[in-house]
Amino acid sequence: MRRLTALCFFMVQASLALPATAQEPTTEPVVAETAPPVPADPRIARVRGLIAGTLDVDVAPQTLFDVALTDEAAVQIEAARVRALLHAVEEAEQPLPPPSRRRAKTPVPEPDGLRADLAALDPTLWGDRLELDRARLDFYVLDVAQRTQLLQTHADREEAARPKETDEARQAREAEAERVQALAAAAAARTEAERLVAEELARLVTFETQVRGIREGFATAREQIAVRRDTVLGWQRRVRDAATAPDADSTYDALRRVLRSSRTDLAAALDVLGNEQSVVPPLGKDPLFDLPADVATEAARDRRVAVATALLAARVDEAALDDERASALLNEINNLNRERLSLLSRLSLSKREAITGFTAAGWEQATSEARQLSLILRYHRHVASAAISILRNGGDAGVTAWGAVAIVVPLALLLATFVWARRRTKALLQWADARMEVTERAERRTTPSFARRALGVLSKIHRPLEWAAFFVCVLWVLPVSVRALLEVQLIASVIGWSLAGSLVINTIDAVADANTTNRMPFQEGEPGKLRLRSLRLVGGTVIVFALILVLSSRLVGEGTIYNWVFSTCWFAAIPVFLLLVRWWRGTVFERLDRLRKKTPLQEWVLANRSGWKSFAAAMLGAVQLFVSGAVRQVRTSVSNFDLTRRVHAYFYKRDIERKGEGQVQTTFSPLPATALLQLHPERAFTTWLACPTDPIREALTTRAQQRRGGVCVVVAARGMGKTTLLRRLLQDVPDTAIVPSVLDSDVAAFAAVLGEDAAAAPSLVVIDDAQVLIEARIGGFARFDEITAFARAHGDTTTWVFAIDASVWPLLKRARDARPMFDAVHVLPPWNEVQLGALITDRCAAAGITPNYDDLLDSLPPGADDIDRQDAVNDKRVGYERMLWDHVGGNPGLAMQSWRTSLAQDDAGVVHVRPLRVPDITKLEALPDSSLFVLRAVLQLAPTTIERVAQATHLRPDEVMQDLRFGKALGLYDEDHGYVRISWPWLRAVTRHLQRRHLVVSL
Repeated sequence: MRRLTALCFFMVQASLALPATAQEPTTEPVVAETAPPVPADPRIARVRGLIAGTLDVDVAPQTLFDVALTDEAAVQIEAARVRALLHAVEEAEQPLPPPSRRRAKTPVPEPDGLRADLAALDPTLWGDRLELDRARLDFYVLDVAQRTQLLQTHADREEAARPKETDEARQAREAEAERVQALAAAAAARTEAERLVAEELARLVTFETQVRGIREGFATAREQIAVRRDTVLGWQRRVRDAATAPDADSTYDALRRVLRSSRTDLAAALDVLGNEQSVVPPLGKDPLFDLPADVATEAARDRRVAVATALLAARVDEAALDDERASALLNEINNLNRERLSLLSRLSLSKREAITGFTAAGWEQATSEARQLSLILRYHRHVASAAISILRNGGDAGVTAWGAVAIVVPLALLLATFVWARRRTKALLQWADARMEVTERAERRTTPSFARRALGVLSKIHRPLEWAAFFVCVLWVLPVSVRALLEVQLIASVIGWSLAGSLVINTIDAVADANTTNRMPFQEGEPGKLRLRSLRLVGGTVIVFALILVLSSRLVGEGTIYNWVFSTCWFAAIPVFLLLVRWWRGTVFERLDRLRKKTPLQEWVLANRSGWKSFAAAMLGAVQLFVSGAVRQVRTSVSNFDLTRRVHAYFYKRDIERKGEGQVQTTFSPLPATALLQLHPERAFTTWLACPTDPIREALTTRAQQRRGGVCVVVAARGMGKTTLLRRLLQDVPDTAIVPSVLDSDVAAFAAVLGEDAAAAPSLVVIDDAQVLIEARIGGFARFDEITAFARAHGDTTTWVFAIDASVWPLLKRARDARPMFDAVHVLPPWNEVQLGALITDRCAAAGITPNYDDLLDSLPPGADDIDRQDAVNDKRVGYERMLWDHVGGNPGLAMQSWRTSLAQDDAGVVHVRPLRVPDITKLEALPDSSLFVLRAVLQLAPTTIERVAQATHLRPDEVMQDLRFGKALGLYDEDHGYVRISWPWLRAVTRHLQRRHLVVSL
């Protein structure tokens, strides 16, 4: 009981000591002890009014109580406290019990003390306080539902009595309430903000010290990298000093251990590069970002900026260090691996074979090289990713804006040009092929020309050729620094080998198709598709192995992997060959079956088309066809060289001369005069044959038809077709004039050809044998210069064509090389053996003769039939035409002369082809020098006269006449109406003899 009394006493003391803020806001201030008694507490009546439901609506119920009315536990505790207090006060106000009944050991104040304390209080205030507690207790003892109902009733009365508040007033009230709350929160948070600022400053100082230590560690790591570079230099010196085999073996093993360790370090460095973790700690979120503005945070914020800058520099330094470490380690393993490869040649034989062979040591070395290859690729993948990331994020990566423009603009223009040209190339080639086809049809060609075949080859290879050109141009446009990158070099190697392989494959296919068939471009059959497919298989296999060798050699050197691939790549030919045999199996049997005569091997192959032997038979047949085709192709290709054909012509000539000497002489008679006339070199043509003169003819015809005018010259030796070309021009250009007698013509004769009306002047004027205008004396070019000056003066719309002999042209060039005499100079090219053969065939048909080559044939093998005989005759005919081409140097006039002198007729009227009949050159060797000068004058000035020859040789006319008479007796000269020329049988021999004596200069 005494404990309860003491508790009540202390609670009364605490309630009396409550601050003024816990009292009712309307409670009047406490007065001094000497003040008069105050009136009763109005809260008593208000609590009673709340219970009765009559509380003034202006008073909030919560202001009448010291505890929250919504907290039921606090209400119950308060009710118990007030009840205990009132109980203790009631006991203290009752009379005291006898003293004997007190307990001395009770540790609480005695009732007499409580009575004394109560007696010292203001009875009015104490009574109001007790009355207030009783009123509150009456409210507390109600159950929860009743209290809630009373509070709700008062709230409803308050809401009903409250005047309607406008929106402006409500907003102002809410704003004022928020302002008050903000001021209170600011006042409460200011102290906390200052504490956060101090803590942040301390944390930033710690960060600075930590970052400084980390950067010092980076400097130490760079020093270690420099030490590793020195170590590599030491290994290089050690490798150079290892000259003997034992030293080389031990050095090699030690170097491999160091290299293995370096690869491990590089792998760790690459792992760090690929990891986003950093030894530099993050700065963290700024704890001061939401502090009030009036809090002094400038020092902390400045320090945070400084620390953030230091952290950024540390991270940049760390990234640079990681890149530097990885780059240094990459260079280290590359240098060490290079030194290791240099040691291979100095190792002992057993050790070198073990390392490069298929052994355990070789497998281990190959694994190490593969690991190094993966490390190199990982490093360069990181470098490429970093560069792409920098460019993607807007970084310059060392490239300025102008530098980027200088690269991008040419690449864009190049790409646009490539796309534009690629869309039009095929149509352009088809158009050119159509034009050539029309031209060849007009010329009645039975086979496509060389130009059209070349166009066909181009039509098959133009796609890879375009890509190759585009690739080369792209590499040329790229800067040197970009081309030096390993990534670019590897990509360029792959693309270059692929494009080169595609170009070679398509070229081989196109050339093979052009040589084996008469199909033109843009046409392809099944054999062509199968051939292209086979070439792609072989080419792809070769390119794959070549790329492996090239890339392995460039990345890890010519070590174990390189030797393995190089030694085993040949085995890839076995499955490729078997696959090709499977593809070509039907074609092989079909082509062997089409052969007219078959060898025993071919018969066996065809007899085993089915069954288990068929695949082996197809293999043998494919090899036989491939070898024979390759030999035929090589022979055809080699025969295209002039030297080869000349060698063949020489041996052919020796062979037929040997046959002619060993055969029984048969009585032959000359050909009929009509046949000889048809075969004469100067006979006018009836049908224009395709020849090398066609481009010159077309150019001159076009120039004359377009009336562009000008002075042109056609230069060729006698017999090359100058006169024939001029005759053809007369047919092609209707408005053409010719100067009939050039030797006796002057400027007046040329003016008469043009006529008096300049508008009616001919579009083309031809002058044959213009060399006669030149005289072999001082001032001998006067008439030639006068006539060419006249031609230039009247060459605005008229084309003048001068035909000059090749023996005079060098003299004319040396005499008038400084002045532009002619607008165009056309030198007639020599004919080939095919064109000479076509000319011989045409003239023989016109003469009505059929040459017989039986006297030149070798004995045929037993069992030969008519087809074999015809093939042998064709071979002899082709060989004879080649011999004739070599003999005359491609001169068609000399070829006809040699041909007709080699023909003879037997008693049965059969025309036989005999070995070449050539004049006896010893007769020229016996001539004196004066006669040789006469020969040269007649050759250069033909057709000429005795007077002109005497003037050129400074001989008397009677001496010239004597030489000419002697030459006519030998058959050297022909005379026609007083004009002298070298005879056709001696023309070749005379020209060659004068050239050997350096009296005539050849073109």
